[in-house]
Amino acid sequence: MFFWNKNNKDDEQRRQREAATLQALAEGKVPPAARERIEKQREIGSTFFTSDLSSREYLLCRQAGFQTLGQVLGTSFFNVSFWGFYKSRWTSVGELTNITHAQSEARRLAISRMQHEAQLMGASGIIGVKLIVRSHDWSSRQTEFTAVGTAIKIPGYPENLPPFTSDLNGQDFWKLYQAGYRPLSIAFGVCSYYIYTDSRTQSIVGNNFFGMNMAGNQEVTSYTQGFYTARNLAMNRARAHITDNGGDGLVGVAANYEIEDIEYEVNERTYHDLLVHWTVMGTVITSKEEQLDKVPKPSMILDLASLSRSGVIMDTVYSTSGSSFDIGDDDD
Repeated sequence: MFFWNKNNKDDEQRRQREAATLQALAEGKVPPAARERIEKQREIGSTFFTSDLSSREYLLCRQAGFQTLGQVLGTSFFNVSFWGFYKSRWTSVGELTNITHAQSEARRLAISRMQHEAQLMGASGIIGVKLIVRSHDWSSRQTEFTAVGTAIKIPGYPENLPPFTSDLNGQDFWKLYQAGYRPLSIAFGVCSYYIYTDSRTQSIVGNNFFGMNMAGNQEVTSYTQGFYTARNLAMNRARAHITDNGGDGLVGVAANYEIEDIEYEVNERTYHDLLVHWTVMGTVITSKEEQLDKVPKPSMILDLASLSRSGVIMDTVYSTSGSSFDIGDDDD
């Protein structure tokens, strides 16, 4: 009886933990286990950290006075597929808003959970953010969206602001901050656009009864137009983040696309349509400097040993005391 009660109690605790995890995920937060780990790390005052910064980027951040707190991560698994939303072939050209919304929401959740981890660490922001999107063999419809970056703390940064997010690497962030700018958030725009192969397009790209294509070399205008339309929609949505966040511009913009082949049969004949997924991502920045400490400008350093190899000629350098020395003079 004792062991039965113990197992029953363990099962109840497990169900409570699972319910709490599901509730946190539904609210766009990190699971309780991750929250407890971060809070415990802060309580013991551990100075150990993990980071995806390179050694050069880390040293630049440290020289500027930024404290590296650790690596943060946010993940979201989403059912994102054409056949998951549309049970049969599509017979028109245009954006598939259901897929666009799923792609956008999955990215938003991943970034939000990563940002929540940084907030629990007491971070000012996250730099070097990478958004990884990948499918798995065990599911044809599920896609993993993972955002990962390095949480940092900046002396003098307003405590009341949420942690900023930036896909700039440590070196680019350092240059930006040194010049008087600061990042606000990652901006992204997504568009999933369906390009239906109509009869005219089919006559260009398809084969005739004898399995031959007689159309010759020419542009497939419906594909070109659909490609441009999808890109413009994604770019405009990324730009909208600038005004939504009160920024001045968007830097580090990367535009990527993926073309999905939609194959189906009609009257025992195979047809191919295109589903284009465009993603535009960058960092919203502002030049406002309220309550922010500017990073001192770096000193120029020359590698004197390499001057002879590079062909650079150095003139006499005078010190503040009036004495001088000539780099090219080996007799003194």
